[in-house]
Amino acid sequence: MGNRSSAPAEAECKVAIPRVFPSSADYRVEVARQTYVFFEDSRPDAPAGTTIAICLPGIGDTRRQFRLLAPLLHDRLGFRVLLGDLRGFGDSTSFEDDTEHTYSAYSPESVASDVTSLMEKLGAADPTCSFMLLGNSLSAGSMVLAAAAAAKMAETGPNITAVALLGPILRDSPMDVWFRPLSHLLFRPLYGASIWASYYKTLYPGKIPSDFEAELEILRTHLKTQKGNIMNVGRFVRASKAHVESSIRDLGKQPALHVLAFFGKKDPDYANIDAEMEWFTAAVPHARLFTDDEGGHYPHLENPERVITAIAESFLGK
Repeated sequence: MGNRSSAPAEAECKVAIPRVFPSSADYRVEVARQTYVFFEDSRPDAPAGTTIAICLPGIGDTRRQFRLLAPLLHDRLGFRVLLGDLRGFGDSTSFEDDTEHTYSAYSPESVASDVTSLMEKLGAADPTCSFMLLGNSLSAGSMVLAAAAAAKMAETGPNITAVALLGPILRDSPMDVWFRPLSHLLFRPLYGASIWASYYKTLYPGKIPSDFEAELEILRTHLKTQKGNIMNVGRFVRASKAHVESSIRDLGKQPALHVLAFFGKKDPDYANIDAEMEWFTAAVPHARLFTDDEGGHYPHLENPERVITAIAESFLGK
């Protein structure tokens, strides 16, 4: 996916997705000419040594998924927050597969490479900074891969102190056997946005944010306007999580790394939520596990106060 560079942009640049931080700056991880991953930077003038929180949503969503949690990370904890749109969504461009990599341009590995590139550039600008990685759904797996890659780099890698996994999808599901082939039909430009919007609602089985309908309309309009992006949902759906599953135990070998995992017990994306949590805790025994009996796929939207409190208690001792 080519040579990469990262560049901040002026805050007043036009964006397709409404900003979470009104005065934020734009930061783009450029993968190739006119191909980039977009991040909204809450504190571009942060002093040296500031903790940088990198947040990525799940597939079929935009950085606005962190609209409730990100301001808490910024204001309450003093973090510099970079909110990203996954490649092929929001204000990020679409990507094509290439011959340089064995994995798809829309996969946990490709997203992890974007996160790693961002950390490398930010770390070069401030060698004293540290990182907290927050990912939802598929992006949680990408954060696992990025943390595992950083650990292998030891002294030369980015300083990742914490990983928060929000409704994480960390391995292939038995449901993939039928859903992956079906995704070719479901996520088409003509009707895919409506199908996705209908499915998206089911991911909130109990606790629905008060602004849900307005935010869903932003998402639906975006997918209808950027017609290729709904096809990218299918590309991500079909991506294997085998590498993520094999890398999970790497987190278990990093006891100094704070790992928080949030699961909603009514999340329809899990075939067996209890088995999933049992597998995860066996692989990462030092992780702090948070469950919600009424929760769905988005713990940071269903109960952002619970998430920010857990982060503060675990990482800052507050």
